[in-house]
Amino acid sequence: MEREYETLEVVRKDNGVVIVRLDRAPVNAVNKQMVADLTAVFSQAEYSKEARAIVLSANGDGIFCAGIDLKERRQLNSGELDHPVPGIVVDFGVAWRRATEAIAHCAVPVIAAVDGLAVGAGLMVAQCDIIYASERAAFGLPEINVGLLGGSSVVTRMVGPFKARKMFFTGDPVSAREFYRLGAVEEIVPDGEPERYAVELADKIATKSPIAMRLAKESAVRIDGLPVEDGYRCEQDYTLRLRLFEDSAEAMTAFVERRQPEWQLR
Repeated sequence: MEREYETLEVVRKDNGVVIVRLDRAPVNAVNKQMVADLTAVFSQAEYSKEARAIVLSANGDGIFCAGIDLKERRQLNSGELDHPVPGIVVDFGVAWRRATEAIAHCAVPVIAAVDGLAVGAGLMVAQCDIIYASERAAFGLPEINVGLLGGSSVVTRMVGPFKARKMFFTGDPVSAREFYRLGAVEEIVPDGEPERYAVELADKIATKSPIAMRLAKESAVRIDGLPVEDGYRCEQDYTLRLRLFEDSAEAMTAFVERRQPEWQLR
């Protein structure tokens, strides 16, 4: 069977849960093709009636993603690869930002299953709506050690400015336990188990109204970083939008009648 994506393994369950696994041995380093593949698969959810939730995992033993492919980056710096298009010349990081934004702004909830090292670009990939991490998982921003920078803005949102700056300035990895303590990780689970836990949660999310869940995800993205009063007003506006769909009345009726709801999109 032909693969959909060169650097990803994609499994679609009958209930609308999609499992996306990074699959670029040996360490799932992010290259140009993976950037394109991630952008495509996560953008696709916006137009898919079937997708309910996505689990982002990785193949390999003890490594989620070791960051940017430095061999390819060196070739880009030296001009050995094809000359980039004008947009890349004036904004070298545009393609990568689009990939991370496709994950963060995906139309459905995305749950990361991190079973090992997630550093640099790997940490950026892992910053999903919810993160399950194994005991052996760790997160880091090692760019300072290899002549690069980046990621501090995202990690500041995850763990706060002071921990983020230490990671940014030293390049030292931080254990999943510490990320859990700081609230960035939902749960620490045994090695080899994050994907199972993530899929169980995705299965639960898949039972909710697809329309309500997409509005909930869009609302969560919109209010991120807003003052509390502005964010709550935005959420109320989304509640009003949801009330215009039959799923809203169906949810209330099913709850009162103590039965399973029947959603519009099935």
